[in-house]
Amino acid sequence: MNWLSNNAKALLQGLADLSPNCKAVTRWQSEALDHRLTFRQQVGLRLHLVLCKWCRRYGKQITFVRNAANAHPEEMATAVPERLSEAARERIRQKLRSHTK
Repeated sequence: MNWLSNNAKALLQGLADLSPNCKAVTRWQSEALDHRLTFRQQVGLRLHLVLCKWCRRYGKQITFVRNAANAHPEEMATAVPERLSEAARERIRQKLRSHTK
């Protein structure tokens, strides 16, 4: 019985890879930018992208962001600390106080 259970789990995982949900697809698209996906993941990703315009759009967006970051590495190397002026901090404090009353 254990053999049957293990094989059923493997089959279900294989089917899940061939029909992934949007959450899995967005994760795979991000992973695919850094390393090669398994064959099943590649097939599942492509099948899902044929059907889902939102995941296709997400893929284009993360590819754009990655390409933009790679095109300007000098700007990504040094972080610029952003500080609020004291006047801006006081405005935020006043807004927070007015919303909590």
